[in-house]
Amino acid sequence: MAKKNPSMGGLEVPVGMDVNQELGRQLIGDSFGKGGAQMSNQINMLASSDFASASTRYSGLEKIENLANERAKAKREEELDFMKSIAKKPAATRKTIDNKPGAKIKIAGKYIPLGKFIVICVVILTILTSLALFVPPVFVTNLVDSNSSNENIFATKGINELRVEYADKYSMEENDAFNSEKAENYREVYLKFFVINMSVFQTRIPQFELATRNSTDADRIVYVGSDNPHATVQPFSKGEVTVKVLVNVEGLNDSEFSEIFRGMVLYTVDMDRKVTKSTFCPSIPAIIFVSDDITLSLGA
Repeated sequence: MAKKNPSMGGLEVPVGMDVNQELGRQLIGDSFGKGGAQMSNQINMLASSDFASASTRYSGLEKIENLANERAKAKREEELDFMKSIAKKPAATRKTIDNKPGAKIKIAGKYIPLGKFIVICVVILTILTSLALFVPPVFVTNLVDSNSSNENIFATKGINELRVEYADKYSMEENDAFNSEKAENYREVYLKFFVINMSVFQTRIPQFELATRNSTDADRIVYVGSDNPHATVQPFSKGEVTVKVLVNVEGLNDSEFSEIFRGMVLYTVDMDRKVTKSTFCPSIPAIIFVSDDITLSLGA
């Protein structure tokens, strides 16, 4: 049986028409006349504009949401690419001493392996020990006390006996310089030196030898040797030693005599350090420079 549309007084209502809405419009039109019709039109316009505005706002929100989604997606892809690039590279390892295994000791805010610290200490101790044992003392010319003597060297011994003695006790330089039997032709010169011993050990200085000489009259030197072969210098102290030099002065004046010693270089022989009561350790020979300011006199 076919469905009939509702009707009013036998009148059929068109399909899809809202009866109540239509009646309301008619009533407004009938009640208010022309003003009612305008009101009805305004209501219709407001309804249409509200729907249009809502549609516009919905479209804007949809665009904003889509843009935000695209940005979030791009950011996620960028982060993913960065993480992939990091994963491809090997992890950086800090090549510092802290990464090494084993016991460490903290010095000046930094951790150093205990083994390395011990090695450093041993090296430093070895250097200090070497300095104490082998590094020679410092020699400085004593210009005030250095002097010459005009005593008769043949007063108790003849020339041949002295030749044997000098060869045995001293460093014989020139046999030809010792060819005169006249005592006035010889001078014994006593070169004084301050010795600064910077070692913790007692230093013994038995003997000296001549290294070089600048004088043109160097062949006048008969011998060079220690005036006291048992000279010792205590630890961390200053001492004094004397080097004895015999010179043939025949035909020389005071200026020429002094010139023989200026620029002269000596060195120690058999110098050692006393480590214990009966133990001595050899030391590096000390180089001794005679001052160019030295002045000596032949005397009477």
